[in-house]
Amino acid sequence: MKLSLLLALSLLPLSCEKRLALASSGITLQELANRGANMARVKRMLQFLQEEQTVHVCFWGMDGYPPMLYQMENPPFRLMYNKVLPEGSAQLLSLCGTRYPDGQGAQRAYRFALEACANNTTLVTSNSRGVDRTALYASQDLKVNSFVICDCGLATRRVKAYRALPFVSLLSPYEPDDVAFPSRCLSRNMLTTALGNATMVIQAPRKSGCMHCATSALDQGKDVFVHREGIGGGALDDGTTFLAEMGAPSISSFSELAPYLGWETHFRVNEKRGGAKTLYRFGPAWYSLSYA
Repeated sequence: MKLSLLLALSLLPLSCEKRLALASSGITLQELANRGANMARVKRMLQFLQEEQTVHVCFWGMDGYPPMLYQMENPPFRLMYNKVLPEGSAQLLSLCGTRYPDGQGAQRAYRFALEACANNTTLVTSNSRGVDRTALYASQDLKVNSFVICDCGLATRRVKAYRALPFVSLLSPYEPDDVAFPSRCLSRNMLTTALGNATMVIQAPRKSGCMHCATSALDQGKDVFVHREGIGGGALDDGTTFLAEMGAPSISSFSELAPYLGWETHFRVNEKRGGAKTLYRFGPAWYSLSYA
């Protein structure tokens, strides 16, 4: 099946099932153009994929498409990505938080992410600054893969810095040059929580995009956890406190989260202590890993 045909189908306002049915019917590019598919946009996507050899595309219903996305009410028909796609058997954790954390929030994000990554858990987060980006520093320090779900296209300046990170796999349901705006951020949040087995909220004001992540996860029937250190804190943790009051389990480390999901803990994070062979630094703090 021609790539140009599938890209054209991805532009039509149809369900994924109807798109694949059309693809199997022998429909032509001209017929798709007559139905409203913009051939200039198809040409741009083809050009981008040819120029960026590290970027690939996957379509709904085909091998490699993340199986957890089939449970979404309206999954993306087309996913552009670099490196790899999430597998259904992976231990995936969606992690989110405010774009503007305080020092304590940033430290708890790094510490939690470091312990999660050390215990064979792959983070799923967004391309936003703040807590989400801080968690990626931990996965980078451990040299393990994380998934970053984008609210824009992979050719935009907004994701340029992320494309340079060697241990980040980017996923985007958007066309290469699509810029971010509010509705795309909301769609990205839904995709982020759909990919994870559960969602961890590190620090969240009451009015925050990560509160939408929590709502999206709950709507999908997935567990939402909050970091205990934020409960009862200031304005930056009002959302965290609200979620805890609504029944979200509060935990302070990955080792506390793991039993809820049936995951194992092999390593724990410690503050700097003598004799540690490897130390990890974030800001003024040093951390080490020890066997659980």
